[in-house]
This record gives sequence, C-alpha cells and structure tokens, in this order.
Amino acid sequence: MIERDEDCERDDDWTFGRAPTAVLPADLIRVIAWFRGHLSESISLERLAAVAGVRPRTLEAHFRSFLGTTPLAWVRRMRLINARRELDRGRAHARVTDIALANGFNQLGRFATDYRSVFGEAPSMTLRRGRHGSRHSRIDPADDEAFRLTWQAMPYVFAIAPRECSEALETLQNAQQLAPNYGLPIALSAWCWGQRAAHGFSATPERDRDHGLRLVAQVCELAPNDALALTLASGALTLAHRLEEADRLLERVLALDPWLPYAWVRRGWASVYMGDSEGAFRELKIALHLSPLGPMRHIASIGMGCAHFASGRYERAALWVQGETKAFPGAVWADRIAVAAAVHAGAAGEARRMARRLMRKDPNLTVAKARRAWPFPPAFMARLADGLKAAGVPRG
Repeated sequence: MIERDEDCERDDDWTFGRAPTAVLPADLIRVIAWFRGHLSESISLERLAAVAGVRPRTLEAHFRSFLGTTPLAWVRRMRLINARRELDRGRAHARVTDIALANGFNQLGRFATDYRSVFGEAPSMTLRRGRHGSRHSRIDPADDEAFRLTWQAMPYVFAIAPRECSEALETLQNAQQLAPNYGLPIALSAWCWGQRAAHGFSATPERDRDHGLRLVAQVCELAPNDALALTLASGALTLAHRLEEADRLLERVLALDPWLPYAWVRRGWASVYMGDSEGAFRELKIALHLSPLGPMRHIASIGMGCAHFASGRYERAALWVQGETKAFPGAVWADRIAVAAAVHAGAAGEARRMARRLMRKDPNLTVAKARRAWPFPPAFMARLADGLKAAGVPRG
C-alpha cells in the first residue's frame, strides 16, 4: 500500500515533468536500490527518507530536481511498470490480483484504472496477450527475418544521411512485406520519410512528409505500447513541425519506459524546438548517461550543440556539433549549425571554409532550404540564417 500526499496527487500524471540533471545523488541511488526488494510493502515518504539517510524535504527536492517527480509518484510509476512486466510474461498460473498485490496495489479498482490510463488497456488484456504469446512461441521464419531486417536497417536510419536513408527504406520495406503488422519497421520508415522531407534528401518533400505521417498513424494503431516505435513516430511528427502531437506521444513513451535513451534524445530536441534550452540540457544529459556510445550519443551531442546555439553560446555549440560531424561525416544537416555557430563566435574565415566544404557535400543547400528543415523558434532560425548567409551560403 502507498500512502498518499497532496504533492503526490498533483504530480500523478505518469510523466516526468522535468528531467534529471546528471549523475544521481547517493540518497536517490540508495532509495532506488532498496525499493526493488520492497515492492509489496507499505511505503511512506518518511520511510523512504530513512532509507535515503536524508530529511523528507531534502529527498523530495532531490526527486523533483533529478527525476522530475515526487517520491511517492515515482514509487507508483515503478510499481505499475513492474506489474506490466509480470503480466506480459503470461505465466500459466498468474492472476491479475496476485500481481497487483505483489507490487503494492491493495486497491484493485484503482490499480486497474491507473494501469489503463498509462498503458491504454486493462491488466487482464495484457495477461491474456502474454499467455497467447507464450502458447505460440515457436519462431516463425518470416517474423524472425522481419526482425533481423529491421535491426539491420537501424544504423542506416540513425545516420540521417541521403544514401543511408534510401538503403534503410529499402530494407525496411522488405521487413514490412514479411510482417505487415510489426510496428517498429513502420516507425523507422516514418522517420526516414520525415528525414527525406525535412533535410532535402529528395525532390518531393511534401509527398514524402505526407507519406511519413500516414505511417505514423499506422504505428499508433499497431504498436500503441511499443515505446521505441512511438518515439520514432514522434520524430516523424517533429520533422513535420507538429510539435504538440509529438510531445503528447513522448509523454506516453516516458510513461511506458522512463529510461529509454532515444525517448530522452527526442525529448531534449523537442525542448530546443520549443525554446527551452535548459530543459534540453537536462534531458540530453540523461540520454548521454543512458547511452554514451553509438548513434544515440551522436544525435544527443548535436542536440546539445543546438541548445548552446539557442542560448548564445556559439563556441560551445560549434565544439559539440563539430565533434560529431567529424565522426559522422555524412551528417551534413548538422554542419549547417556548426557553420552558423562559427560565424557568431567570431570565426568568420573558418566558417566560410566550413561552408565551402559543406556545399561540396550538399550542392543544393540554400539558406531558405535550411530554414525549412527544422521547427526551431523564429529567433533561432533568424540567427541560423544570418550565420549561413555570412558564411557564403546562397539565400535561395
């Protein structure tokens, strides 16, 4: 049983209102480690504070600052996530009541209501689907090949470059033909079509954008509880400048899986797009802590550069972005930020050299094309345009 307080009630929206900043303090680490072994027990703020070794007010402040919620709302969220994991296993003798009680939910009606509000289905439906999957666990060759192709395409999708985008779409099309109801390859395709439209990878941006949005609708219908697929779908919405819809989707994702690295990458970028640089720094730091290597680091680091650019810290922006574009030379879309940042940092000569290299890789680049690519706030886009013009990029 969870004891309730007013702060917990107000924060009980199953989302992270604010993101953690960096490494968690020791008192939070102690609470998180202790909680795993005490899921079914009655938990109060005072008991958590005793475990943490700090005063209740201090613990509340740390939860709000680093995890964006109250201690008891966090407990409730983690219990729901663990209950879903148990239900999804679909064990033969499992019962919803037993699983709810084992996770500290003594009020079964409230458990069912909260569970449905987060996951969009009744607990019994999750259990039924889990049992069905367990009974039909034989590997289907077509499904297995679709899964293999989907993950084979993943690095090409995250390269965010014209050639790789085309290769990814071809591979993902094969996966969709084998498993038309598998949401993840559809979501990856949606983001690829969004990339084509936003970054000028094709001559038909409007058609590409519309196709990507149709795929987003399919993903939301086929995979409403697949956090990764929904995160990718939010990326396609963002590139189509539909920020509010993307944000609502990310709220659902973080309720489904609070520690999905790519969800925090997308949330960080969304904060930059909405003019909240400080929020972006917090959220992108989470992503980097969760996934310090590979494409997640690449996209998160460029996002950090954009947040610095938005804040007027142009030298820092150039350092963050250039560090990644050197490692991923195909990411010409990010070079635009680095060029503009160099101009505003006072390195006009270097910016012009960077712009010439960029235009050799992207000969159709114009300032107008760059302005259409992202849904940054007008002030950000004006500074980006001024920097590109000063570096010698044609107006278009």
